[in-house]
Amino acid sequence: MNNRDSRLRPSRRGFLQTSAAISAASLLPLPPLDAAQSAPAELPPAFAGLKPLGSRVQPIAVEEFRARLARAQKLMTDAAPRFDALFLAPGTSLYYFTGIRWGMSERLVALLLPRSGEPFLVCPAFEEGRLRELLRFPIEVRVWQEDESPAKLAAATLAERGVRTGRAGIEETVRFTFFDHFRRDAPGLECVSADSVTIGCRARKSPQELALLRLACEANCDVYRAVFASLQEGMSQEDLGRLVEAGFARMGLRGGALTLIGPSAAL
Repeated sequence: MNNRDSRLRPSRRGFLQTSAAISAASLLPLPPLDAAQSAPAELPPAFAGLKPLGSRVQPIAVEEFRARLARAQKLMTDAAPRFDALFLAPGTSLYYFTGIRWGMSERLVALLLPRSGEPFLVCPAFEEGRLRELLRFPIEVRVWQEDESPAKLAAATLAERGVRTGRAGIEETVRFTFFDHFRRDAPGLECVSADSVTIGCRARKSPQELALLRLACEANCDVYRAVFASLQEGMSQEDLGRLVEAGFARMGLRGGALTLIGPSAAL
């Protein structure tokens, strides 16, 4: 076989390298659109009425995050049988109770909330600094090293606080691996669904939440009206998507829409 043939012949090493490159590429986020791509050079007249919301957007206050944790503990206490601890993984519930946005990974980051007392966070030692930067209010952080079990650390910290037996509510997005390790390392705790607590909290909106939801609906309607008023024959779904993004940007918001036309919208 000549050199040209040998270059074309698949090899195990080449296959693995190519497969790894494709897999890695599929995990990378899409690059952000530059200024020329993200919005039309000149927005249609209908966009002139879109103004920044400014001070109308009031972030959730620290007092409200604390109130949410207190309500969770009340629901834990009032449940029959009661919950003795809550185990939450990164996701919308973690953000709801703490204001922390954290991506899910193979390394456990979790919030544990005893039925009484203060919550604590478990995280890898090398992530401690970044996690502390995201804290909206003081929360104890317990770190684990690469040769240690984070589930064992979580169980041991609960035990320090007197939670060795009873029921532990596991939030619905906790990965099975973390759940399995935690129930192994906390044999005195019965691990059950935490839905009655997390949903019980999140389904009840505060006045501030309702105000933000109304404002979000208002912003969406305003942007969509401007986009629909600007539709022209020949526009692609990408054109529409950029208009939606540009509309939110004019209002000082980040947002977009899944715009599908023709074959892309077929079921």
